[in-house]
Amino acid sequence: MDFSAFIIAAAALAVGIYIGRQSQKAALGSLVRTADRKASAADEANDRYLEVLQRELANIIARDNPDRMIALYRKAQAQEREMLKADKARVQAELAALTHKYPVYEDFDKIGTKHFVPYSGEPLWGEEGELSDAYLDISKFLILGRIQDGRSYRPVFPEDDEKSFRRCMQELKDQTFRASLNDAVDKYYLARRVAEQSDSQMHDYEDQQIGVFHLPSYADVRYGIHLKKTDEYGVYSFFVHDDGKISSRYARSDATFQNEIGLYL
Repeated sequence: MDFSAFIIAAAALAVGIYIGRQSQKAALGSLVRTADRKASAADEANDRYLEVLQRELANIIARDNPDRMIALYRKAQAQEREMLKADKARVQAELAALTHKYPVYEDFDKIGTKHFVPYSGEPLWGEEGELSDAYLDISKFLILGRIQDGRSYRPVFPEDDEKSFRRCMQELKDQTFRASLNDAVDKYYLARRVAEQSDSQMHDYEDQQIGVFHLPSYADVRYGIHLKKTDEYGVYSFFVHDDGKISSRYARSDATFQNEIGLYL
């Protein structure tokens, strides 16, 4: 009996099975890689979403209270350093606690207003403490998520940002300080006009909130200003050029008004 036909058929079947299995493995491998890419893309999208919320919260907090923003930033930095030294069990426990507190990503959004609604001076989204807590929680969630990811860690608070952060916060504080100096000078000139209308002279002005003192100067006009509520001192000066143009300068100072530090403006 000629078994050659059976041998050929069996060999063909074996080859077919082998090729089929290899194709199946390749297909499964492709599916796994596709699933991994989709999961990675979803994680990246969630990461970016939280970064946007973190930025929005930081902008609101810094606008209203730069000193609070500085304190929160430092606290979040300390969290990052602490979590990077923590063991896997601690990281998982901290992440589980935050996941329980915020079951879905949208729960992190404490602003919750439409994208076209401007942020008003009167917040509509809750207490200041609630925003601060959300900022810290978002920062911590980002830190823990990146640690657990296991790939090369991308810092949430890079050291390269430090200089920019300090400058930005100082600019915000200086903007508020400059506005306060302007308000004080406006109040001074109003009081001086009232005094002039009654044929009296007024060089300095003080009330419960401010003190404005005319300082000696050769060329420009200079005023030393004391903001009593915050116990801050500043100097406002201006110079009138021959063509009528006015140059103004604002600076931080001390009670002597002898030392000046220019503002970031």
